[in-house]
Amino acid sequence: MNASEWMASAAESIDPRQLWIAGIACAAIALGWVVSATLHRLGTTSDKMHRELMLRLRTWAIITPATVIPILIGPAGIACAIVILGWVCFRELSRACGVDADPVRSLCVIAGLATIGIAILRHDHRLLLLSAPVVAVLTAATALLKDRPEGYLRQLAVTNLGFMLCGLWPGHLGFLGTGYANATIALWFILSIELNDVFAFVSGKAFGRTKLCPHTSPGKTREGLLGAILLTTGFVVLSGHLLFHGQGLGRIAILVPLGVVLSLSGTIGDLVVSSIKRDLHLKDLSHSLPGHGGMLDRCDSLIFASPVIAITLAMLDSFGPLTNPLP
Repeated sequence: MNASEWMASAAESIDPRQLWIAGIACAAIALGWVVSATLHRLGTTSDKMHRELMLRLRTWAIITPATVIPILIGPAGIACAIVILGWVCFRELSRACGVDADPVRSLCVIAGLATIGIAILRHDHRLLLLSAPVVAVLTAATALLKDRPEGYLRQLAVTNLGFMLCGLWPGHLGFLGTGYANATIALWFILSIELNDVFAFVSGKAFGRTKLCPHTSPGKTREGLLGAILLTTGFVVLSGHLLFHGQGLGRIAILVPLGVVLSLSGTIGDLVVSSIKRDLHLKDLSHSLPGHGGMLDRCDSLIFASPVIAITLAMLDSFGPLTNPLP
């Protein structure tokens, strides 16, 4: 198969619903641009706030196609994206923790990420789960080569926690992309979880009074959490009913709890990474994404919510296929 035939085959495999979701994401960025410019012109936002919002939107304009294109390519694109994401996030966490990245330890993590990439390509869940012991065994054994017990436990702890956080958990997102409905669910899930962050931010700014976890994330409020749950659940119900109409996943009885779980797990993921940063006395883990911090800072909600949603969908699917037509 030559390049043109491969591109034609890839184009035919794209579900039109994926293009609709990508269009919604682009429209949301354009709307954010217009709203930010209007609020600043009306004097509602300060110059500093306006610059921060515009910087975030510019970065979003880069992140969105970088997320959508691999999913549209298919399993190979998704596997590559998850492996690259995992490596970048792991490097950020490792540097922030002050654990030196020696070549042998890096190779152990790369071996685990390669296992995840193969698991996504083959849609082999057992192989995905085996990636964790692959990294654990390799790091525990190869660290002995240095014959330096000082710091042994810390290096193993950071490496294995980092791999779980940056490799295994987002690896479940790859499974969402290569199963069920040709990656439509994965794209829908990513859009929903990112909107959850936006809803929490806007609700917190508008109504926030009571701190949620003041020592972990001082900017988060209970009102912001409640607004995110309500708005995200509403979006999940409305968009899910339209995207999966006539299928098991399109039922309101499934979409409502799914929206609540998605919102809560996204918020918890944010707080988990915030806890790590507070423990390290850092505001951001890196500065690779202007306005957002690092890649792990940007993907904290997504990383934690991925396995939670994958498990939830698998449990619901066991009671009746979610993507089959309803009788």
